[in-house]
Parts: sequence; C-alpha cells; structure tokens
Amino acid sequence: MSEPESVLADPEPPLSGWMKNLVRRVVRVSLCVLLAFAIIILIGLIPMNNGFQESPDGIEVFVTSNPVHAEIVMPIESNVINWRDQFPGSWFPEETRQATHVAIGWGDRGFFLKTPTWAEFKVSVAANALFLPSETCLHVTMKSSVIPGANTRAVRISEQQYTLLVEYINDTFRRDATGKILHVTGEHYSWNDAFFEAHGTYHFLNTCNSWVGRALQKASVRVGWMTPLPKTVFWYLPN
Repeated sequence: MSEPESVLADPEPPLSGWMKNLVRRVVRVSLCVLLAFAIIILIGLIPMNNGFQESPDGIEVFVTSNPVHAEIVMPIESNVINWRDQFPGSWFPEETRQATHVAIGWGDRGFFLKTPTWAEFKVSVAANALFLPSETCLHVTMKSSVIPGANTRAVRISEQQYTLLVEYINDTFRRDATGKILHVTGEHYSWNDAFFEAHGTYHFLNTCNSWVGRALQKASVRVGWMTPLPKTVFWYLPN
C-alpha cells in the first residue's frame, strides 16, 4: 500500500509563508510611500505669487536647474548689494575680479564635498542625502558670463524683490559671533568657487531645487509651492 500523498510531498519550508507576507507588506508600504510622494509633488506644483509680473527695468536674475542641481545666479554688483563685500577674493583658489555674476546653490554637505565629479559618485552618499536629514552647505561660484538655455532661465525683478531674495540667501549662511559667514576652508571644485556652512537639513522633500523655489517665493516670483524635483523651479518662469 502506498503512503498518502501528503506524506510523500515535500513539506513547505516553515518560513516561506512568513516571508511571503513580509514581501507583500514591503510592496504595499512602498507603493503607499510612492503614491504619497506623487501626491505631494502634484500639490507642490500649485503656483504661488500668481500676480507676478517681470520688471522690465529691474535686476536680471538667472535660475539654473540641471538634472541634479539648482542654483540662483545674480549680478555681483547692484544697488542692493555688492557680493564681493561678502566673499573676499582670498577665499577662492584664483583671481575672480573679472567675474560679473555669482552663482549660489544650497545642498547636502556630504554630497557636495564628497562628489566633486561623477567619478566620485557613491550610492551610499546619495542615499544618505536623500533619506537621512543631513547637514548642508552653500556653494558659491564666480562667473564671467551667463547664457540662458535649456538649463538656465532669466527673470527680471524689482530692486525691492531682489532685496528680499538677497535677504533669504543671506539668512541661509551660518555665521560666527561677529556675523561673518563661515567659510569651509580647503574645499572647492575649480579655481572660482568656494563652500560655506549653511542652515537647514537636506532630504528628498527639501532639496537644492526646494531651496531655489523658496528663494523665488520670497522674492514674489511665480513658482510652485514645492519644488523638490529637478527643473520644477522652471515651470512658471518666462521662457
């Protein structure tokens, strides 16, 4: 007499059912997180400052946003501020007196300093920047020209609006007891840039694009309520 089929069949590993349930839960949680993120992004696209109009005789400000990073580019000298007073030439590796504009961007300190080129890119550093609230810094680059294009938009704002923009940027710099901004010594990408300590924490909902978006909001420029993704700061800027 043959044995019952249930006896002959290979028994199911005792943990397989538990593992299947775990996988299902992870998938469900991941889908919920992605859905929540998508909803936040869609809500964030709601425009602010809908009454904004460019000032034809105002100060021309540039906004850059490539697939990774966003910055604000401003004239070094204006009636509002002379950025050279804040960034001494000695803080840059080489002479920058020929520069006409200054580009300022905010971001994760670890990613900024550990990834000068894509050859140094590490998944662990990027993951830490996106998923763990982390320290930040500001990257300042002196530029001799700015050309609008696929990654750069120009917008003209009044002196009053530019004053608000400058105030927002200056409030992001960390300072010592005397009010002097804190230079990160020995760190730079090229001959014309420098890093500075900054306020704020970086994560996937508070990125370099988010910082630029909030700066534009402060200056009453029409921009999305939240702009954490690349190029989202461009949505409502003039072409």
